[in-house]
Amino acid sequence: MVALAVKLRQCEKNTPPDFTTNPPTLRNSVFCQKQPRNQQLVGLNQAQDPANDPDLFFDPVTKATVRKGAQANTSPLGGGGGGVAAPVASSTVAAAPAATTTPVAVVDDNTASCAPPVTVTVTSTPAAATIADTTGTCAPPTTVTVTVDADGTDPKEVSTTAAPPAATSQAAATPAAPSSALDFGSCTNPAVEFGPAFEGRKLSENSFQPQNKNEFPQASALNGQIVLNAICNILNDRCKAPAATVAACKAAVTAVANVVGGAKADQFNAALGIASDFANVPAAPGGGPGSAALASTANFNKCDVPTIEFGIFDGRTENSFAPSGNGFVHGSALNGNIITQFICDRVKSDCNANTVAINDCTAAIAATQGKTGQAFADAFNTAVAQNV
Repeated sequence: MVALAVKLRQCEKNTPPDFTTNPPTLRNSVFCQKQPRNQQLVGLNQAQDPANDPDLFFDPVTKATVRKGAQANTSPLGGGGGGVAAPVASSTVAAAPAATTTPVAVVDDNTASCAPPVTVTVTSTPAAATIADTTGTCAPPTTVTVTVDADGTDPKEVSTTAAPPAATSQAAATPAAPSSALDFGSCTNPAVEFGPAFEGRKLSENSFQPQNKNEFPQASALNGQIVLNAICNILNDRCKAPAATVAACKAAVTAVANVVGGAKADQFNAALGIASDFANVPAAPGGGPGSAALASTANFNKCDVPTIEFGIFDGRTENSFAPSGNGFVHGSALNGNIITQFICDRVKSDCNANTVAINDCTAAIAATQGKTGQAFADAFNTAVAQNV
């Protein structure tokens, strides 16, 4: 329960954008100003979305925007940290700082009111260590000695040993770092990609997302500017990239503001010294490297390639039209346009087909105009499968 509470305390809080500005301004959530009852939560604050304006906060009481410093809750309680999680440490740990002694206020959880603070002196002497990523072993545990003097007469000394974290069997896959003359700080790949079906979106829905979600944990968006701004903010706040790199990133965001589609991603990446070709070859469905085939091949996804048949169906005595293929259940009709329109509606909705398949189905309807009978069916069937 304690571990869950610690994680929950550090989660982001949703705040509504300021829709009085154009474009809407993303705002931070205000910080709690009450000391937590549980000692394990002292000093913990919620994370803030890196895409938010760092100087603006949403006050749920006044329902208004508050500038940082205008009121106490725009800063963490006691001046503690707040924002995105710190980046993962590099493979070599810097030399350890000198031992420190820090007084910490302790809150009595057993009473409704706050008890007089008890001073706890924590003396930590961390050992400098160099951790090689290739060894697969953890650093030696660190021993921390805590000296507690509750009433000034009975000091007690408690020694604890922090257990090293459990080793994982396999590191998360990270995209290869691109070649660039810019210094990205502790990060390696700030490129953006453009393609279909990111994060569960439909195959026909293209959006933008960072190529390396480990370093740049920003969700996909139809509006590419949201993702690009987030990348620049993370470069500055989390990757600690040099000012020149951050300036180049922000200049690129402005330069591509009116560019759309894959070209927007390509031009932004080029400004950071990274080559891409999303204008011609979108990313594969869900992300990652695409191919020329993925960019031009029809994918009906959950359904078969649809066809229509012309003949005697459903107990009729005259010829009619009926759909064929998994995912297309419909009664026969004398008017073939009823069947073709039904098929293309299903392709867009339940089949979750890609854009090429949807466009081919629309073209197949056009190909049947002026035709009747078997010629009508043949024209549709040929056109709908032209890019399979």
